[in-house]
Amino acid sequence: MEGLYNGQRSHAGRGVLLAVALILTGCGGSAPSLTGEEIQARNPNHTYVEIEGVALHYQQTGLGRPLIFIHGLLEDYRIWRHITPGLTYGNTVYELDLMGFGLSEKPQDKTYDLDTYLAQLTAYIENFHLENIILAGHDFGAVIAAAYTIQNPANVHKLILMSAPISAHESLPLNIRLLGVPLIGSLLSGDWFLKRILQEGVFDKQVMGDAMVKQYLEPFEDDPGARAALRKFLREFDLDRVVEEEILPNLSALSMPILLLWGGQDQFLSMDVARELDVAIPGADLQVVTRSGHYLLEDRPEDVRQQIKEWIDKR
Repeated sequence: MEGLYNGQRSHAGRGVLLAVALILTGCGGSAPSLTGEEIQARNPNHTYVEIEGVALHYQQTGLGRPLIFIHGLLEDYRIWRHITPGLTYGNTVYELDLMGFGLSEKPQDKTYDLDTYLAQLTAYIENFHLENIILAGHDFGAVIAAAYTIQNPANVHKLILMSAPISAHESLPLNIRLLGVPLIGSLLSGDWFLKRILQEGVFDKQVMGDAMVKQYLEPFEDDPGARAALRKFLREFDLDRVVEEEILPNLSALSMPILLLWGGQDQFLSMDVARELDVAIPGADLQVVTRSGHYLLEDRPEDVRQQIKEWIDKR
């Protein structure tokens, strides 16, 4: 009887722990994503383009040289909201929501690998007949921007890489990598865990308060398939292989002006990664934004905007 009782208590304990985990994480399970038609119907005042059968949301402002912003993980076009207003004079700014993020479609029957994103970005650029572009990316968006530039160097006038997870020696934090692990990722992709990641990514914790976190999590609340898309992205993008085989070996061949912009207190990617990239890219301009973390666009938006503007205005 004692053994049976202990076994029952053990099973009960595990059940309680699992229940607590589900409550804390918000039960980030799987559900069908909204179709392209459904997501556009929910956002009638926003602009979409269909690329390879996927409805991609974007925002276009300003007039002049094409400047394309590509966001990163847990982000969307709104990450640039404090940056764009100061750059629209002399630039046509395109803020693109990647497939699976923001207000873009989050299909579960597509492959979320680098080739897919490069094909979509290439088609987007060709669709608008953009040439001699300035390409800027943050986080995973910087990886996509770097890969596009490596494949299309003649079409990129300048390249900006912000908080880029491009390193031979440093990988993503464990809490982010766990989101891509089957089953574990399903338990950890709820609001509580995503909130922790967002708050750990800023230097000034007040910046990422509850109201700001709510804005970041809106796409995950509005589309029932958003969390599954996030996990699918982390599983299929295969960042380590992409960096090792497609990015790092080809960076030294890039000859256009390249800005490396980094938060001085980046909690996810240390300054060692920035210095590694600075060495790997001849002639790169490394600039550090002090008192800012991985989400430097939230910590110090005015400083980031000023540094970007001064750099792209250089002839």
